[in-house]
Amino acid sequence: MLAESLKDYNIETANNEKPYFGILAHGYQPPRLFNVELTIAGKPYQAGFTVAPEYNGMITGQVYKPILSETEQLPPGLITSIYAPLRSYLKRNNPDLFAKLQAEVRNTPNREYSILGDPLVHVILPLLPSDDQQMLLEAGKQAFINDFGFAPKGLWLPETAVSKEVLHNAAAAGYEFVPLRDDQVKPILDDTYIDAEHNICVVQTDKDEEIIVVLGNSNLSGFVSYTPWSTYDADEFMRARQQDHQNNKTNMIMMMDLERYGHHQIGAEEFLIRASKIQESYGFTPLDMYRVLEKFKQGQRKTFVKVKDNTSWSCIHGLARWTGDCCCDNPSEPALRAKKEYYTNLMNMNTFVNDSLDNIAPGWRDELTNLFVTYSDDIFTGVNFGPQLFEAVTNMGGDEEKAKLYLAKIEVMVGMTSCGWFFGADGRPERDIPSSMIKGVKDLFPEHY
Repeated sequence: MLAESLKDYNIETANNEKPYFGILAHGYQPPRLFNVELTIAGKPYQAGFTVAPEYNGMITGQVYKPILSETEQLPPGLITSIYAPLRSYLKRNNPDLFAKLQAEVRNTPNREYSILGDPLVHVILPLLPSDDQQMLLEAGKQAFINDFGFAPKGLWLPETAVSKEVLHNAAAAGYEFVPLRDDQVKPILDDTYIDAEHNICVVQTDKDEEIIVVLGNSNLSGFVSYTPWSTYDADEFMRARQQDHQNNKTNMIMMMDLERYGHHQIGAEEFLIRASKIQESYGFTPLDMYRVLEKFKQGQRKTFVKVKDNTSWSCIHGLARWTGDCCCDNPSEPALRAKKEYYTNLMNMNTFVNDSLDNIAPGWRDELTNLFVTYSDDIFTGVNFGPQLFEAVTNMGGDEEKAKLYLAKIEVMVGMTSCGWFFGADGRPERDIPSSMIKGVKDLFPEHY
């Protein structure tokens, strides 16, 4: 079966269909406000951070409002994530816009395949133990269902950081596909060539699950992401894509941050909407993952690939950007040392919390998953959730030690938010996310630290 699947095969032209055009767009903002205050054993406790909260309002006006609330449905061919911290911000700060977003999603055909799920927090999943991956995937899915009323079929991995273990956990959580960049997969046999039009492939996990990978074109994505004039004229852009496909059979699926369209490039939100409207007149079919997966279920031959473990779309050194072991974005030596220290501290704290909870409360993950989802809007928008968390744990028969460990676990997961490591410049406010959460855990357990 695998040998047969490696034959040169084109999923589109095999059925005399037009090639796919798609925009895979990652909509995300980090938690910019975090605050917990309460009294523990007669002593006041506080932990929190503030990270440039004004950006959320600015980007909402530039990007989310025109693209996600001012059209009747999502633009055809757009497959996007709207991560939980961003949804929490919109619900609490712009509820009218969020209600319009919910209506737009409801009106989108095959919406389960057009708006993607997330693991609740934007952490690099391959760096976490498998049990933590599973817990976050379940929490993210619960929160998504609460917000939209249905379960998503696709998952946007934070920073597209991937491993075979992560894909197994995604499949086990019920996800059917993930977007990756085309340089994150490779042929099953080293001497087998995967041409550019093999943009929708299949990975088989160690547990024999199959999960679809939608491959964003790295070259085209980079061109659009970093060339401002590329999005000045949608008609000229689509003419060039038509010619490029006719001459080179190029994969026409782009993959970048949603914020590219209107924030990083003012006016590009109009380009996205226009390009989506006119794509069919230039010979393309809007990417529709429901149709793609239905063809596979009906016997469409699959192209199997291997995922490159521990790769991402934003670090050429794999995952080293988030361990302090590479120089992406040119960090200074002090910044690099700080990144490594943050990573080491949080990973050690995560092990301490997991081991402690395993000892005093076996099976704790389901309970914490529900609590994390219940208080997620407060957690991500700076509302003090501490007293309610401790009261909930007590009402379920837990004690203060268990509540402290639950709070520490939440702080560690928030502290692992990828933005804390992403930027290299000194003085970046995002570094307050890991540093503040590390301090919070130390203050919870001074006897251990």
